Amino acid sequence: MGDRLVLPPVILGGDPFNRFRFLYDRSLWWKLHDQEYTLGVMRAAYDAGCRAYDLSDESNTRPFWQLRAQVEESLVGFGNPTWEQGVFLHGRYLQLCRDRILRTLVERPLFPPHIATQIRDRLSQEAVMVFGYAPQAPLLSDEEIADIHLDEGAFLRRLQEFGSACQYIFLGGSDADWLLSLGRADIVQRMAILTRKSGFVPILLVHYASYVIPIAEAADIDVDGYAVPLNRDWSWFDRDACVDLVRSIDKPFVAFMPLASGGLKHDVRGALRWLLHEIGVATILFGTARPEHAAETTRIVLNLVT
Repeated sequence: MGDRLVLPPVILGGDPFNRFRFLYDRSLWWKLHDQEYTLGVMRAAYDAGCRAYDLSDESNTRPFWQLRAQVEESLVGFGNPTWEQGVFLHGRYLQLCRDRILRTLVERPLFPPHIATQIRDRLSQEAVMVFGYAPQAPLLSDEEIADIHLDEGAFLRRLQEFGSACQYIFLGGSDADWLLSLGRADIVQRMAILTRKSGFVPILLVHYASYVIPIAEAADIDVDGYAVPLNRDWSWFDRDACVDLVRSIDKPFVAFMPLASGGLKHDVRGALRWLLHEIGVATILFGTARPEHAAETTRIVLNLVT
């Protein structure tokens, strides 16, 4: 693989900033598509020292280009294709089959019993955006799992949308969680290969970190790093197991959702110090609804790494 990838220490973005900003502050839901407001949040982070941005669609790519023109400085883009990256079953994006996939993983069962129990009894209610499923959804057959495929043309077109704005691609997401859990690491590997051939550095973004990253490592997926949900209070499915992965794998880890817990907002500096100094993540990826929060979080991270 060569030298270990060096990433910028702080990235502004994350799904809540890109598409679900109202989750951070419901009073700002009406600014979700306000490009000038988005630019203001990006500019506040920039003025505090941030030079890296997570980009998923036009709602934040356009203001990214505006910001770059204003500052006349090279900025770093991390393209995030999200679920529209070309993984299909029966002609539908894999994301649209989530209820069937999760029920299959939980009830066939393909997950270990302790994970299946977590999802069925707790996470399907507490984290419905990631783990929600319908108990009556039909299970996937072996034939259907084998029929899941990557439309390479669609995937390459999605990558091309990022163009020169991005140097890195956060590939996978929920698709990677499901593919690796269903035994289809071959599709994730192909995505990584196509990403690199397209001139980007591939970083695998997953949610089920403690479970699927060992599968990705065993399959030797050709990525230069991982992006995982991790903070001082939790990670899916097991915080301590995720911490062990970060410490044991010689690739950089991006921690997203670094403050996603009720109590962490009261000790932002301590929560970020834990990630950077005690655990050893390379990068903090955070989302926010307000310019002042973008600036303050950026300043804290940069102070911690200098």
